[in-house]
Amino acid sequence: MKKRGITLVELVVVVVIIAIAAVLVAPSIGRWLPNYRLRGAARDIVSTLRTAQMKAVSTNRQYQVSFNQGVGSYILQYQNTGGVWVNEGANQVLPSGIQITGITLPGNNATFNTNSSCSGGSLTLTNSKGSTKTITLTASTGRAQMQ
Repeated sequence: MKKRGITLVELVVVVVIIAIAAVLVAPSIGRWLPNYRLRGAARDIVSTLRTAQMKAVSTNRQYQVSFNQGVGSYILQYQNTGGVWVNEGANQVLPSGIQITGITLPGNNATFNTNSSCSGGSLTLTNSKGSTKTITLTASTGRAQMQ
């Protein structure tokens, strides 16, 4: 009769191999994380800008994304019938290590009109390693492009 299974020694050897692999991989994850956060933050901002553009067209009212460079946050807003900007949703804070280092949007706001055009300008994000991502808004079409 054959007995099947693994011995304690075999199990310990496998656990040691996994531990060694984890020790070798961990430093590379630390180098990769700031760039991942930068790309993710840029994608989130572009998504919010596109949402603002779509809502401006579909609801026939102006929308804007208002950026706070000092805090590193942004929020989606719409203009009510009285001309007052009203927050829609929560204030979005950039991930740790990511900051807004350059902004050429008028009044730090990307404003979208009901005809899909926008105020135009650009926004630059920088991570702790010095890598940057620039988001550019084309005024005539309202297109948000990440570079």
